Amino acid sequence: MKVSGAALFLLILILTTPALHGQSKSPESLNSSHTCCLKYHEKVIPKKLVVGYRKALNCYLPAIIFVTKKNREICANPQNEWVQEYIKDPNIPLLPPRNLAQVKSIRP
Repeated sequence: MKVSGAALFLLILILTTPALHGQSKSPESLNSSHTCCLKYHEKVIPKKLVVGYRKALNCYLPAIIFVTKKNREICANPQNEWVQEYIKDPNIPLLPPRNLAQVKSIRP
């Protein structure tokens, strides 16, 4: 059976593409997992950029995940004073867990 070079190239391209997409270039303090954080963001996030937060307290590294206007999720230490101040602010709402938010967006 004869395989063309183009078909072989296409097969190799398909098999290697997922490996390239799996590599993240974002810092670990940006939350790319579904519910837990790997590291805390070191700096105070300007309050004007925060639109809400989620709790990730049942993880190996307990965290508050702030969601910014650009829809970025930033992990913060729940013991920091500024984090406690932000979660007490009535203008910064508690958001549903990320996996539940995705399920609700699929339903009509």
